[in-house]
Amino acid sequence: MGLLLFTSEDSFQKAFYQLRKSPALTKSLFQNAVFEEAAALLKEPNGLIKIFKYAHLFDEAGVFVGKPWENVSKLNPPLVRGTLHAGGTMAAAEAMSNLRILAIARGNYVHPEMSATDATEFLTKVIALNLDLLLMKETEENRVTQLYKDKQASEILGFISDHCFSSHVFHILYQEVDNLTVQRPIVTNKILKLIANARGLEDGQKMKDSSLMKYENAVYSPSDLAVFDRGSYENKLKASIDLLLVKEAEQLRESMSHTGLVSPFHALFLKFITKEKPDLVQSMLVVDDTARKNLRSNFPLISSLITSTTTMNTRSSIYGLMCLLQRDVFTREFISEIEKLVTIPIHEQIQNRLVNVYKILDLSTLRSLVVSGMISVLGQPLGIGQGFNPTCQSTRALSYWSQKDPVMLLKLFNHFLEHGKITIHFEGRPLSSDALPHAAMDDEENIDTVSLLLIPHLDSIYFEMLKAANGRGQDPHKWINPSFHINGIWSEFSDVYSDSRFKERFYRYYHPSEKPDVNEGLPQPAGITIYNQSGQVLGAHAVLIQRVCTDPKGCLRVYFYNPNNDSLQVWGNSIRTSVTGNGERHGESSLPFDDFLYFLYAFHFPKQV
Repeated sequence: MGLLLFTSEDSFQKAFYQLRKSPALTKSLFQNAVFEEAAALLKEPNGLIKIFKYAHLFDEAGVFVGKPWENVSKLNPPLVRGTLHAGGTMAAAEAMSNLRILAIARGNYVHPEMSATDATEFLTKVIALNLDLLLMKETEENRVTQLYKDKQASEILGFISDHCFSSHVFHILYQEVDNLTVQRPIVTNKILKLIANARGLEDGQKMKDSSLMKYENAVYSPSDLAVFDRGSYENKLKASIDLLLVKEAEQLRESMSHTGLVSPFHALFLKFITKEKPDLVQSMLVVDDTARKNLRSNFPLISSLITSTTTMNTRSSIYGLMCLLQRDVFTREFISEIEKLVTIPIHEQIQNRLVNVYKILDLSTLRSLVVSGMISVLGQPLGIGQGFNPTCQSTRALSYWSQKDPVMLLKLFNHFLEHGKITIHFEGRPLSSDALPHAAMDDEENIDTVSLLLIPHLDSIYFEMLKAANGRGQDPHKWINPSFHINGIWSEFSDVYSDSRFKERFYRYYHPSEKPDVNEGLPQPAGITIYNQSGQVLGAHAVLIQRVCTDPKGCLRVYFYNPNNDSLQVWGNSIRTSVTGNGERHGESSLPFDDFLYFLYAFHFPKQV
């Protein structure tokens, strides 16, 4: 007598057909059973193939009725990863939704609202945004260190890619990298990861994409000599004549200038010439007369910063140093505070914080992280990002101080390093961060070292100010912003909820036709309301109005600093912010004047004398 084996596919098929036969009003009673059986089937070999056989029938059966995946026009590729990572029936439903779209792309299912071309485009974006999962190698290390949900997500993406790969994925990758690099973030982890993934995908597909080569070269071979391993590269430098080294310095400088990316070769070369050929530091770091003057006047200081802080882990600060040299901030007081930064004792609590995050015990290495981090913040004020933390107020303050009063920022940071706390006054009352509760940060990977250390302390003070200023009948930032930013905030304040002349007042103080000298005194903090594409309010957000002027096409625009890591966003009403091509400086976003006003809900303006 033989055994009748009842497989997971049988269970899935039974649950699926039960749902398919059920009346519309009762489908919700049977959907979860389908997702549960799909989740079980996904764990088995060839489970995806078995589920895909039914994908063209999912809509007809009512699999997604009343669920977030019901309307294909509302699906969003950036959300796929998070849902796959949710695990269980949520991940199973996401997998089934993507298999349905794959059926549309392959022509197995003609959908009334999504063409095969649209489906292919959707899946291509999903693949491009999740290349690290797609390329996850089946090594023992990955089996040990990767969560199962990553492995399952990797298998789903691999299945989609095998059945629907488009070379257009490289174009999407290029656009993503291009949009991010033009904003010149301090933390470039995401960019480097995308470039590495593109490189891996190119090798896997046995093809090269010319659009990405500029960025691949910037990371892997930014100059003529930088095409060897690190040991060979150092030997090449030692054997090269000065003329070749000058050319190498200029090529490395140009690569940084054009992309904002720093390769390991930059660090090796800068350390080498600082020690062996100091005259060549100028060829690598100087891009204008201000930088040349600053380097020549402060070469011993710059040389010591390079020697003590340039490592493979801190190499991105080389670009920050190049940018810092272009700023006219090298006063005696500024130099004094930089010198203190290099020698000041670091509080035990701060050391512990750095050790916990970076897993580094050596104090000199921790010091290099702190000093290089501040160099980047001072050199790239518009590159400071909040990561995935809800800390736009405090991140904005760091950018504001770096731009408007770098000496004050250095003094605040040096005091913090030595004493482990920050004190800011609010209406005569000192608020000290060591006496206030600190919230844990959601994201420590996508923020710079200075932000990692300061933001929890700044946030604790900000929330204490918020508590004190609430209930006054007007937006509390009227009182908070001048105190929290310490110096330079215009004293008058308008918000859309309590000022009947809100728009008129913004025109009066920010439109060049009304106030020709508007840019004197900027940047200034402002509050915006962000909506999704359906017009629903997502919440308030803190930005800095950097300047107001016409773009190259003659359109009057508001240029602003956005603490978000990626500022190329649709804020609502199909209005997309711009980060390049409309006169933006690196790190700025912009909108036409009236579009910005559409989202604005609060701003400061100067008191009339």
